[in-house]
Amino acid sequence: MKAACEKSQAVCTSLKKEKKTVAPPKLFDLTALQREANRLYGFTAKQTLDYAQALYEKRLLTYPRTDSKYITSDMQDSTKELITGLCSLLPFMRDVKLQADLTRVCDNSKVTDHHAILPTAEFLKTGFSSLTDSETKLMTLVCAKLLCAAAAPYEYEAVTAVISCGGYTFTAKGKTTLCEGWREIEKLSRAASEEQDEDAEPETVLPPLAEGQTFDNPAAEISECYTQPPKAYTEDTLLSAMENAGKEETPEDAERKGLGTTATRAGIIEKLISAGFAERKGKKLIPTKDGYNLAAILPDSLTSPQLTAEWGTRLTGIAKGSDSPADFMRGIEEMTAGLVKTYSAISEDKAKLFTPQREAIGTCPRCGAAVYEGKKNFYCSDRACSFVMWKNDRFFEQRKKAFTKAIAAALLKDGKVKIKGMYSTKTGKTFDGVVLLADTGGKYVNFRVEQNRK
Repeated sequence: MKAACEKSQAVCTSLKKEKKTVAPPKLFDLTALQREANRLYGFTAKQTLDYAQALYEKRLLTYPRTDSKYITSDMQDSTKELITGLCSLLPFMRDVKLQADLTRVCDNSKVTDHHAILPTAEFLKTGFSSLTDSETKLMTLVCAKLLCAAAAPYEYEAVTAVISCGGYTFTAKGKTTLCEGWREIEKLSRAASEEQDEDAEPETVLPPLAEGQTFDNPAAEISECYTQPPKAYTEDTLLSAMENAGKEETPEDAERKGLGTTATRAGIIEKLISAGFAERKGKKLIPTKDGYNLAAILPDSLTSPQLTAEWGTRLTGIAKGSDSPADFMRGIEEMTAGLVKTYSAISEDKAKLFTPQREAIGTCPRCGAAVYEGKKNFYCSDRACSFVMWKNDRFFEQRKKAFTKAIAAALLKDGKVKIKGMYSTKTGKTFDGVVLLADTGGKYVNFRVEQNRK
């Protein structure tokens, strides 16, 4: 292919240009704020909630535990005043001409208990002066999101070129920006805060092209690419997955969808980590062995998002007076009794899934099997082998040294270990020495010292 293309003339056989528009983003609800703070700053969902709560208590931020990305019609005038104040307060906005349009984020029907997260009028008075670094970052995100939501759409021209060369057909795609709109504010905000969105895709800009245009002596290069496995969840992507879990299976009229609520999702994630079912590795959330095993043994009825949606809908009905609390609790009691009866015990195979994993500390010098640490000793895993080193061995007790896992591992690996500060019963002083594993194959393992007195 490479040789054929390099010897041929490249021809642009088709050129398609299409004008496209990207609407401004919605305002923040709590989940959206947690996702963006995790993606840009690595904040956990709980950290973001804690920082937002602290700002709320300082009267600089509106109520954070909201699930709405909208404001009500009676808030338009005060919100526009807020935007005017932010344009004066934020340095990156001083050269930006913003004609605020709140039409897209104003919807009374989409505001229930609380509207979207906004900075307050009090913040315009105090600014960032009293805030910590993390609070400043979060506050900047909220301010920038409000300004972006009120800005003009981002407009660009999408270009798709089809190139024929050497009997092969190639497609090139790019875009040309026509109007930055809200993206100008986003870029200025992130540059001012030195934010970097690692998930942002680089834009491809194609050179000027015309249909029928030819290219002589084209340079050709073959690159080999591989499909990638799905990435591990971050809190950003996990929060999105929780928000949309079971969306296709959940009834359209369900009051609540997904797993948890905006106010509880951070706590659910922290619970999984503290209980040992998941762990953090950088930004990634990785399931542990116990996490995999728990998912394997739980009945489907307890892992389905539909159960959460059903309960959420009924609780909303109770709050509105259209459902009976007694009937709801009776249903839960019956379901619980059925689960206990059906799953009162798990199979032996599934029980083995939760057997603690043992980590070998070395190899048995007698039979070559793995040696493990027990509560009182270090023992050979082969029951036919009698090799065992006791933690309360008189040799170490007389020298006032604990027989640790590190010492045992070194003896098994090298047959010796250097130990500092051993006590001498003859002199009453301490000394450094090399302890040797002097195993003779008998019932008890022996040790001896090649000491190096100071």
